[in-house]
Amino acid sequence: MHYMIAIAMTVTLLFGMDGKAVFEAKCAPCHEAYIPQARINENIEQNNTLLQLKAPTLTELSFRLRDQVGDRMADTESQKMEIEGWLSEFLKDPSALSKSILPAKTRKIFTQMPPVKIDEEESEALADYMYEYAEKMMVAHGVKRYGYEEALRKAKKEGKIVLIEGYLPYCRGCIWMDRNVMVEPKVKKALNRDFVLVKMNLLTQKLPLGMKRLGTPSFYFIDPKGPKVIDMLEGTGTVEEFMTLLQEIKKRIQ
Repeated sequence: MHYMIAIAMTVTLLFGMDGKAVFEAKCAPCHEAYIPQARINENIEQNNTLLQLKAPTLTELSFRLRDQVGDRMADTESQKMEIEGWLSEFLKDPSALSKSILPAKTRKIFTQMPPVKIDEEESEALADYMYEYAEKMMVAHGVKRYGYEEALRKAKKEGKIVLIEGYLPYCRGCIWMDRNVMVEPKVKKALNRDFVLVKMNLLTQKLPLGMKRLGTPSFYFIDPKGPKVIDMLEGTGTVEEFMTLLQEIKKRIQ
């Protein structure tokens, strides 16, 4: 047992503090990790009577930190540093609501958060963990994405349609679709049944088949038998609107 503790301490010294451990020790007693956004929205409308949460979820905080703190268009490490500074200051004085990243309708359903004692190393580890968390949850709870060539082969073999999601890391509409639409059960069911997904960062990746980049979020539908472009669209939509779009695209190749 002592040997294992020594190994754990050595790993921490070599590779830095574990942000997950910091979260579990200082935050997890109040903040749940992941709840689907649709349920969160419903809970807010019902004044927290549905879920009776003590505090916002880790996923919600992760999205809000990335969206509200620092320069969203800066490189990752620069924004992480800004988030670390903000988080450290906020945890020492949560009563300063003007500093809160949460909208008023969310804040009003929770009681005032007490100050949290945290040192610089813990703050850095926690900021890094919280920054990455939402993205990981969207991958864990969403539909599997493939590289384009692999998606093309899979779609052709299984008689499905390739769907490329075009995004930018700082695109609020892209994040909104990930949180509110792409993880909903009936959307996931339709996507898994009829489509093979590819997610492309339009800053760093080039679209295939000579397609021109649209605004983001954007959706490019490809019939693998050509391969040929079925349609290209941009913008956000509700779950029902996106479901209607998927049904219409499917009809066009039947």
